[in-house]
Amino acid sequence: MAKKIAIGVVVLLVVVGIAAYFLFSNLPGLIKAAIEKYGTAATQAEVTLDKVDLSLTTGEGDLIDLKVGNPKGFATPGAMSVGKVAIKVDTSSVTGNGPIVIHEIDIEKPSVTYERTDSGSNIDTIQQNAAAYAGGGSGGSQPAPAATSGDSGSSGRKVIIENLYVRDGEIGISHSLLKGKVLSAPLPTIHLTNIGKNSGGATPAQVADQVLGAIGSEASKVSVAALEKNLGSLKGVVGDQVKGVIPGGGGGGTGGGIGGAAKSLFGK
Repeated sequence: MAKKIAIGVVVLLVVVGIAAYFLFSNLPGLIKAAIEKYGTAATQAEVTLDKVDLSLTTGEGDLIDLKVGNPKGFATPGAMSVGKVAIKVDTSSVTGNGPIVIHEIDIEKPSVTYERTDSGSNIDTIQQNAAAYAGGGSGGSQPAPAATSGDSGSSGRKVIIENLYVRDGEIGISHSLLKGKVLSAPLPTIHLTNIGKNSGGATPAQVADQVLGAIGSEASKVSVAALEKNLGSLKGVVGDQVKGVIPGGGGGGTGGGIGGAAKSLFGK
C-alpha cells in the first residue's frame, strides 16, 4: 500500500511539474494574448503585439512591435506604434494574489498619430474608451462603448508601476482641414510614477487610461504649438479657417492670432 501511495505521489509531482513547465514556458505567449485581448477591448481599437521576450529569473523583458489602431471614425492607419517596450518586474510579486509590482516600463521611440476631427481626437477617444472600460466613466462628451464578451476592466491581477517612461517619441499631427497634410514634431518625455500604489494596484485598463491621458495631453500641446509655428505656410491648405484670424490675412501675424487659429483647428 505504501509503495502504491509513493508511486501515486511521484506521478502527481510529475504532472504538476509538466503543468508548471508548460505554464512558464508559454508565459510570453499568454502575456501576448492578454495584451491583445484586453487592450483591444479597453481601447475599442485593434491592439497587436509581435512577441514577448521575458526572463523569469531577472524579471526583465521586452514587448516587441506593439501597435494600437484607431477607433471607428478616424482616417489615419493607427494611433501609436512602438518597436520595443522594456519592462522590469519584481519577480517576488508574481506569485500570490497581490498586485504585481513593475519597477519600470520604458516605452522607447513611440510613433504617435494625433488625428483631430470635428467630433474629437483619436487619442482622446481611445483614452475615454479605456476610462469607461476601467469603470471610471469617459469624462468626456463622447461616451465610450461598453466592454463586450463579458469582460470587465477589473478582471485579473492588478499592478503597481513604480516608474513609466515615454521617451524620444515622434508625433504626427493630422486634421481634416489640412486635407491630407501631416505635420510632425517630437513628443516630450513623459514620466509617470507609482501608478496604482495608493489604491492597492491598478487594472490594465486603469493603467491604459492614465498613460493614454498623459500622451493625449502632451500630444494636444505639441499639436497646437506645431500649428502655431507652421500656420503661415499652411494658409493655402486650411483656407477660410485661417482667414480673418491672422492679422493681415497672411502668415506674419502675432502669436495671439496664430495661436487662436491653431487652437480653433484642434478645438482648444
